[in-house]
Parts: sequence; structure tokens; C-alpha cells
Amino acid sequence: MLVKLATDINESIIAGIVSSAFSINKANLSLEKDVVMECHSKYRFDYIASSGDSKYALLVPLKPISVRDIIKFNSAATDCRIFNKLFIRNVELNDHQIKLLTGFNIKVLELSPYSESSHISKRSMFGLSVLDSKLSGGLRSGYVYMISGKPGAGKTTLASTFLAHGAASGEKGVMVLTDTLPDQFMDNIRTMDMGFKEQFDRKMIEVLEISDQIRSMKVDVSSGNMDFRKFITKMVNELKSFIIDHDIKRVVIDQITPLLIPNDDFINIFINSLSMPDVTMIIVSGLRNSDMSVFGIEEYYVTGVIKLDYSYQNNSLNRTGQILKMRGTAFDSSPFHFDITSTGIKINDSNRDINITKIDEQGTSDTQNIFKSIR
Repeated sequence: MLVKLATDINESIIAGIVSSAFSINKANLSLEKDVVMECHSKYRFDYIASSGDSKYALLVPLKPISVRDIIKFNSAATDCRIFNKLFIRNVELNDHQIKLLTGFNIKVLELSPYSESSHISKRSMFGLSVLDSKLSGGLRSGYVYMISGKPGAGKTTLASTFLAHGAASGEKGVMVLTDTLPDQFMDNIRTMDMGFKEQFDRKMIEVLEISDQIRSMKVDVSSGNMDFRKFITKMVNELKSFIIDHDIKRVVIDQITPLLIPNDDFINIFINSLSMPDVTMIIVSGLRNSDMSVFGIEEYYVTGVIKLDYSYQNNSLNRTGQILKMRGTAFDSSPFHFDITSTGIKINDSNRDINITKIDEQGTSDTQNIFKSIR
């Protein structure tokens, strides 16, 4: 059986996508095009990438594909004992095809963010193949997303995974803590071998906490002594200055609620003010006034929402996640099932569903920074 779809793409771009998808050094990667392999049958692959003893099978179509093409590709890779599979997307996919790719554990990354002629934002992956596939390759940079859920659902763990994977791929990140003491956060994160502590020690991840000044400023806004726009300007521009100065590419604010005032205009302006080109921002929210957020407003102004949940079944804990909203990209909204282990988030393959300086001088007379590094 032959599996072949036409390819004619710059191989340097292909190598860069493989490097990003599997977090491997591009310099250690070799790439072969139009490879015929003899396993139990004869198969032809668009590309086979190699790094050390690891091999990666690539499907890179330039024309619409069918469900049969995906099944053939997966069967060929499995028969040749290649378990690292990547679909480089340059064509439209329907929901069934996306679910099929997810079910076969085939990572999906779009070609366009890596193309030299593309103006589309690149994708920021979690490093969790099932979730990244459901997101068509990850979150688009330049936008603000939300992870929400009730206490203990795994929000901080997933957000920390996002930062750790980005740091391991060369993208510096920052965790902004608003309701947790830094020592407590670091003690908790050390209990999981997800790479966060190592990247923090390498200074690829920064951890900031907000000072009591933010609470005083919120009181001033609530009492009418400060315009909320000046409050937003102070917070956002100080955070953005830190991001620019430290070349940050991924940001997590955990949680967002202590920074917000329950006012539609405030939340709209604040969330929209957070976005930055080439920076992927995640805000973390609990649940109260809606099944997505605390104030019931936040979900309207973010680009995407990933909700985590859990329930008890037969005296065991069943954790689920679901993408409820994702503007500007195809996504799979079917739930995924996961556990929180000593290595962080582990998605259960067996349970899978198949079918990314103060500027306003009048804002405050206090020159103390409201975001403080814990170093």
C-alpha cells in the first residue's frame, strides 16, 4: 500500500515545525522527503524526520485530504513502529477529521504561522498532544485566553505546564501570582516534575507577585478617588514593561479576579489592554456568576476559554477539560480526560473522544512597583 500526498514546501520550514512540535533541537534534526519504507507492507511518507534514535512521520498535504488518507497515514506509521506523528496543516479540515487526528495521537500544527510569507500569528503549544491537536496546533500568539474551573480543577497546573513547555522550547514566560504567596506556589510546583522549577532556575520563567498597593488602588477606584482607566494604565503598562524588558513570550495571570472590578467596561478595557503582538497571554479564573468565570463577563472578552472540571464516579475522581470557545481557529470541543500526577498533567489516551515604567503620571503618586519579582 502506498500513502502519498504531494509536497513542495521549504524543508527548513518543515524542520522548524517538527522542532517546535516535539521540543527538539533543530540542529540535531535530519529530514528526508518522499521516503519509502518496507515494513509489513510498502509505505511512502511525505517526510521522515530523525533525531538520534527517534523517528517522526509527517503528513504534509497541499490539497484537501479524506478520512481515508488520515487512516492510511496512521496505519503506515504504526506498522513501521513510528509513534511520533505530525500533520502539518495547510488545508481545511472538518470536525470529524480533527477528532480523528486527535484520536490517533497525531499532532497538528498549521503551516502558515511558520511560513516566511505569513502574517498569521504563530501557535503556542501546551506540550500535551491531545489538547494541542484539539486547538489545531496550540494557542495563537497575540491574544488573551482563559483557563477556568472550580477550586482544585487543575487550572494552575495546566497554566504552569504551558509556561514550562514554552520555556523548554526557548520561549521565556512569566507567572503573575495574585492570590498565592510565592513560597507556597514554588513549594507546590516542586512536587511535580513538569520542568517548571528547572526553567525557573534557568531564568526562562519569572514569577511575579502583586503588592498590597494594588488593593489600595482598587479601594480608590471603588470609592471614586481614582478613574478606573488610570488604574488599568498603571497595571497594564507596568506589566508590559516587564514583558518587553525580559523578552517574555508567554504570560499567565493566576488568578485574574483580584485585578478586576465587577464592571463590564472595566473588564472589557482591561482584558483587551493585555494583548501584545507575539505574546500569548492566559488568565486563570474561578467560577461564581457563570459556568465559565467569577463575574460572568470575562469569557466575552477573551479569545478562547478552556474549562477544567471534575466529578466523583464510583469513589474515584474523574477530571475533564473542554474547549468552550476559540475565536479564529478550528477546534475540537469534545471533552478530554486527564489526571494530575507527579509529572503534572497526564491526558488519558484510553478515554479520548474520537469523532497558545509607569506611563500615566497622574495615575498614582506612588512609584513603588505593583509587580514584584520573587528573586
